Amino acid sequence: MPAPPVPVRVLAALAALTAAAAAFRHLHRLRRALDAERAARRLTDGQQHRDWEAFSIRLDAAVHAHRAVAEADQVLTDALTTHRDPEGGSHP
Repeated sequence: MPAPPVPVRVLAALAALTAAAAAFRHLHRLRRALDAERAARRLTDGQQHRDWEAFSIRLDAAVHAHRAVAEADQVLTDALTTHRDPEGGSHP
């Protein structure tokens, strides 16, 4: 006996169901990839913010140190010019 013919509607329904399942799986994978990208972006932004704060702190410390050295240099320059003779000698 020959196998009974499969109705075209059943094949069409199976094809539609398979296409819908494939589309759902594809969308699910895309959503997971997008979530992973968003998480990576949040981590990167957080690290950048932390690094920027650390850089700002180090820069402020360097600027303050430079100002202190400049002030000390000015004090020494003033002290040396006060105690120097116009002829190049020093006061006792």
